[in-house]
Amino acid sequence: MENTVNGICPFNLEIMLDGGQSFLWNRQEDGSYIGVIDNHVLKVRQQDNLLKIISSSSMDKSTIDRVMDYFDLHRDYKSIEKWLCEYEELIPAVRYCSGNRILHQDPWETTVCFITSANNSIPNIKKTIARICEYFGQPLEYEGNTYYAFPPPEVLAEVPEEELRKTRCGFRAKYIAETARMVAGGEVDLYNLHELPTQEAREQLMRFPGVGRKVADCILLFSMRKYDAFPIDVWIKRVLEHLYFKGQKVSLNKLQEFTAKRFGSMKGFAQQYLFHYTRTLWGKEICEK
Repeated sequence: MENTVNGICPFNLEIMLDGGQSFLWNRQEDGSYIGVIDNHVLKVRQQDNLLKIISSSSMDKSTIDRVMDYFDLHRDYKSIEKWLCEYEELIPAVRYCSGNRILHQDPWETTVCFITSANNSIPNIKKTIARICEYFGQPLEYEGNTYYAFPPPEVLAEVPEEELRKTRCGFRAKYIAETARMVAGGEVDLYNLHELPTQEAREQLMRFPGVGRKVADCILLFSMRKYDAFPIDVWIKRVLEHLYFKGQKVSLNKLQEFTAKRFGSMKGFAQQYLFHYTRTLWGKEICEK
């Protein structure tokens, strides 16, 4: 079943699905992307100001609403980008990756994905997550191919660590297994953390093994709409030091304090534009300095 959403711009599907927010989508030869949201296999394709959505099953209103919510299509990104451009140093980043909306993903999927992301590359993360889904997720048929839903915490909680290691997640298997047990057992109420203030939700996430400040902030930003979260990885650290501190090394705490004062409660949006711009365009230049 196909649905079309008009008037989506600013919207950049490629940046959103290949830019490190999600690791569950795969680009096709025609420029479309295939992925799974909940238990629906979806093929999505952008054509200028139009988003085409094809589903493996019938799409009722709740499913369409979920897709709209996932891609944050109800939010006014024209106003957000206008606000970001009030900061002169952000103008090149906003122009370069206009339409870089923040996805609203499932918290459990996002938690496992970003535990897997530690000291890892995007291609390797995607392969590992695909194996986790294939080995332990529900199979879903679409156009003669089999795809897999993301396994819920109750399933992974029962998987021995040595079995998880077969997905080639390495040392992260222990973290994923223990996190699954904590969520399945109700030790951390993952699906209601969005109701807490950001700092309290962050503290709960950091109870999971393998989840430090950066991973917790990714989970907060990409699945809980905590736009005052600002993940700082190596790329963001370098660009902040480059733009605001004349290239001098600055502690993570000081950078967090600086971004909070600079961008306030909307700093997560600034982070996304800076991250993609730095990683794709400035990376080589800054690394050489």
